[in-house]
Amino acid sequence: MGAIRYNFERVNSIAGDRPVLAVVKADGYGHGAVQISRTLLGAGAHGLAVAYLEEALEIREAGISAPVIVLFGLPADKVSYCFDYNLTPVVWSVEQASALSGEATRRSSSITLHIKIDTGMGRLGLHPGEAVESIVRIIDMPGLAVEGILSHFSDADLASADVADAQLELFRSVDSKLQDRGIRIRFRHMANSAAVISFRASLLDMVRPGLMLYGYNPVPEQSDLDLRPAMTVKSTVISVKRVPTGTPVSYGRTFCTKRESLIATMAAGYADGFSTALSNRGRVIVRGKIAPVVGRVCMDLAMLDVTEVDGVSVGDKVTLIGEEAGHGCWADAMAGLAGTIPYEILTSIGKRVTRVYQ
Repeated sequence: MGAIRYNFERVNSIAGDRPVLAVVKADGYGHGAVQISRTLLGAGAHGLAVAYLEEALEIREAGISAPVIVLFGLPADKVSYCFDYNLTPVVWSVEQASALSGEATRRSSSITLHIKIDTGMGRLGLHPGEAVESIVRIIDMPGLAVEGILSHFSDADLASADVADAQLELFRSVDSKLQDRGIRIRFRHMANSAAVISFRASLLDMVRPGLMLYGYNPVPEQSDLDLRPAMTVKSTVISVKRVPTGTPVSYGRTFCTKRESLIATMAAGYADGFSTALSNRGRVIVRGKIAPVVGRVCMDLAMLDVTEVDGVSVGDKVTLIGEEAGHGCWADAMAGLAGTIPYEILTSIGKRVTRVYQ
């Protein structure tokens, strides 16, 4: 877990004295939410952010008592869980807040929440033109303590600086109007990993990094940022066979050998997160050498051309994500081959893949 702690320190060095809300949704980006949460909190994270209730409950049931923010809210019939488990929901409507207030009143209790503003994502959040009046109404509801307001950049990598600037300005305008009414919200937060790295004006009162905690840089042009990928994924060779020229490999015969070849089968497939998009284009490391994926990736297996790799035998380890003998196979490169993003590669690692923490 040293890489996670190291990456957190990189965030902390930029954030200064701002609290860090560590994003551990999607099972800690595939790394294991409970173990990652403990490591990040031990390193100094203020709290944790998850997507859904079930993720928050897993963290609470593991005995973690730190603040947990549920980013994508709760159904009205589940609001009681926020009180039972001391969770901080994000709301984006007066109706959601009213349901929480009603539960607080029934319990003679109170709850802390954050309010989301849609500054251009077009997904969730109060419209900026209606946000101030809605937030004022929510603040006036009994049993509610509005601790934060937040928004979300529509470009995860902040590829368009003009768009990011406009979103931040919209967010600031809402906050400014609230302050004109004497309302000062404790935490204002927008900064994802890319913003932490390259958009310092958006750091505000709290930062909310995700991808960079796991060792990947969403702003590749910032090549001087030193991050360490936290996840290594390995499989095992379970079969090696020598086949003649013209031998089809895997479903649909999308690959046929053009020479006598040595084909190894590894015990990993798309059910483990090794995408079918890597069929006939993926790369792994076997015995310190790069080996191409050949044929379609199956649910549980994938085939490799190891003709150029000396001494391959059953039981050899295969590095899907990681580094060996100077060769690297990392999630961002894999994403490029698969036509996707590293977030998807990491979060697709299946539950049946055993996690070992060091």
